[in-house]
Amino acid sequence: MSKFELHKYSGMKYESNQIISFSESSSIDETMKNHTDVSAVEVREMTQLEFDYFITNYGDNFESIYFFHNTKVKDLSALSKLKKVKYLLFYNFRSESLWDMSENGSLRGIMISDSKKMIYNLEQMQYAPNLEELLLFSSMFNKYSVKSIAPLKKCKKLKRLFIEFNTEDKNFIPEEFNYLDEFKYQCDRKRNFTH
Repeated sequence: MSKFELHKYSGMKYESNQIISFSESSSIDETMKNHTDVSAVEVREMTQLEFDYFITNYGDNFESIYFFHNTKVKDLSALSKLKKVKYLLFYNFRSESLWDMSENGSLRGIMISDSKKMIYNLEQMQYAPNLEELLLFSSMFNKYSVKSIAPLKKCKKLKRLFIEFNTEDKNFIPEEFNYLDEFKYQCDRKRNFTH
C-alpha cells in the first residue's frame, strides 16, 4: 500500500463545488464565492492573468490545488507566494520552468504529470524546505526526460519519490536514493530498469 498522501488528491473525485473553471465572461471573485468551505480544489483552463490573480488572492485558502489542463499558463512564479498550501498537483502544463520554492514552508507534496518542459530542470526542488513527496510521470513515457535527478538529494525532508522519466545524467545511481521511505524510478524501457 502506497504511503503517498498525494494519491489522496490525484485520485479523488472532485465534487462540483471543488472544480473551478474560468472563462472570459466569468469573474474570479464571483466564482470563488462558491468555494469558501473546501480544502481541495481542481482548477481548470486558466489564462496567465487568471492564474496569477487566483494564486495571489485565493491560493492559500486551500490545502491542495490540482491544476488540470492549464496550457495557457507559462509562468509559475506566483506560486512562490503560497505559505499555507500543502499539495500542488499539475496536469498538462506548458511552463518551461518551476518556481522559487524557498518560501513555500507548508508545501509537503508535488505531483507533475504530462508537463514535459516543466520537469526538465529540477533545480528549484532543492529549495523547498519541507517537501516530503514528489511524483513525476507521464503517459508519453519515452518522450520525457529530466536533466538531472541530483538536486532531489538536497531535499532534506524528502521521504517518498516516484519518477517515471529518462534522465540525461550519466552519473545517476538509483541506489543513492535508498534512504527514502519509498522510492521508485523507472527509466527508458530500452534499459528495462525499475528500482
